[in-house]
Amino acid sequence: MITLTNDMLTGVAKIDEQHKELVKRLNDALSMGTQAASKETTQKTLGFLGEYIVKHFNDEEALQRKCNYGKYEWHKGQHQEYVNEFKKLREEFAANGASPKFTVSLNVSLTNWIVKHIKTVDVDFGKHYRAQNPK
Repeated sequence: MITLTNDMLTGVAKIDEQHKELVKRLNDALSMGTQAASKETTQKTLGFLGEYIVKHFNDEEALQRKCNYGKYEWHKGQHQEYVNEFKKLREEFAANGASPKFTVSLNVSLTNWIVKHIKTVDVDFGKHYRAQNPK
């Protein structure tokens, strides 16, 4: 399970709220690997999560453009890489269901990528955003 720790907060209210929701949904997806969830339930959860990831990334990128974030193109590329990775996970699930391989892949992908991305890339953006938008 993923915990949103203080070192994962960006200081940008909208982004931090979305990260909280994202972590909640990620934990829901991760818990499916330990429960006997139906294929339909898992499919719905993965579908929602995929849509939420795209919405969150779009919102984050809009804020980056608004404050002329110098690493925007690179950050956007990081988002696209994860969208592609998540798409592959959904395809694997569609083909094989919640196999042990899928469960491990989902766990590793969601936990490692998201936590690392938030702690480093998003926190860096948060510092830039706050500098451009002092309270």
